[in-house]
Amino acid sequence: TGLVQNATGLTVLRFFIGVGGSTFVMCQYWTSRMFTKEWAGTANATVGGWGNLGGGITQLLIGSVIFPLLKKVYDGSAEKAWRTACVVPATLGLITSICVIKFTDDCPKGNYSKMKKTNQMKDVSVSKSFRDGALNVNTWLLFVQYACCFGVELP
Repeated sequence: TGLVQNATGLTVLRFFIGVGGSTFVMCQYWTSRMFTKEWAGTANATVGGWGNLGGGITQLLIGSVIFPLLKKVYDGSAEKAWRTACVVPATLGLITSICVIKFTDDCPKGNYSKMKKTNQMKDVSVSKSFRDGALNVNTWLLFVQYACCFGVELP
């Protein structure tokens, strides 16, 4: 929110924050693929816990360390300090995401694009995959369960 100047900018930013938040689901899928079934639950719990811990520490550090420091830098201007402080975690998140894309594999066997080129993996239709997921009753049970519990997480 540090760079937002109007309601449209805030709406666009909130959209991308939502997309960023949804990466939790992809992260859970990724750890499920990277670890054996015996360890996937532990890996998912660890990743989820560290994600929540990181959010809490970010709020703590931004509010109690970075904001006061930037307020002194900007000669007491709380607005400038707040806006600059909000850019800090966004920048760190962007750097982290670039590192994940550049330096990690999609699964234990390597990257999907290389596996498709060498015929180690067949190409899957997005529409068929979506249809299979949408017609699976477990998808809808998890959808309802998540929708019911998500309100508890919101302040």
